[in-house]
Amino acid sequence: MQHKPLSSRRVNWHEAASCAMQIELREYSDILEYKSEYLLGKNNYRIDLLIIKKLADIKILKNIARIFQTFNLFEIKGLGSSVDMDSYYKTIGYAGLFINQTGKRGQYSSLDISLSFLSCHYPRKLITHLRKERKIIVEKSSPGVYHINKETFDAQIIVTKELLPEQNLYLRCLTNSLQNSRLVNQLIDDYKLHQEQNIYIKYMHQLTIANSKTKGDSPMISEGTLNLCNIISADIIERTKKEEAEYYLPKINLLSSQNEYLKSLLKQNNIPFHLEAGIDNK
Repeated sequence: MQHKPLSSRRVNWHEAASCAMQIELREYSDILEYKSEYLLGKNNYRIDLLIIKKLADIKILKNIARIFQTFNLFEIKGLGSSVDMDSYYKTIGYAGLFINQTGKRGQYSSLDISLSFLSCHYPRKLITHLRKERKIIVEKSSPGVYHINKETFDAQIIVTKELLPEQNLYLRCLTNSLQNSRLVNQLIDDYKLHQEQNIYIKYMHQLTIANSKTKGDSPMISEGTLNLCNIISADIIERTKKEEAEYYLPKINLLSSQNEYLKSLLKQNNIPFHLEAGIDNK
């Protein structure tokens, strides 16, 4: 099976961000459940990522999850965009709808919900709006994490490019211009320790695609990112081939056996069988 070149593939940014969150919170994997593209009701409203904390009394100390409640809704912005007022208030509306549809009537309230907005860029217009027009306090609780006080729901904005790699390596590297060789080497070293786990493979797959884009005939890849692509892509291709073999070969074998059975039935009933069935012979 022929594989498309990395530069021609489309980045699934939601998948990359979802995997990054799972990796960043790997110490709490036993109490957290992840649901990507969570569907609300019958109107095709979707939450980009829902993280359920299964044990309410356990506090999460990680900087990006200190506000976590039982249900934690994420709005994930793509590359080159930041959180605007439309996406901010849309997510608040989704949170209200989520409460209405979850559990028994009155079982959950705003106290059981947290909202997180994941963005590459600092959303200056939104924060100015919240501070000046809503009189809401927005304060930096740690590098790259902005806590929104006294909103309907406990909320925060995570600006990935401001995060410290020592604390949030995988979120910090969510970019299509990964040109820092030190970051790339850190990423590769950590990946090698977990390269058999699917969330790491999926994350690296999307990150490699994002950083393998071309402009005209020239690849937009730095030396550090080139190292990433060369080291990781072989693992990805090998794993992809294995998954494709596991998925398609049983189907091919089944179709082949069914085809042989059909041919035998046709032969028993003296019905001609042509491989080119459906093609008119003129």
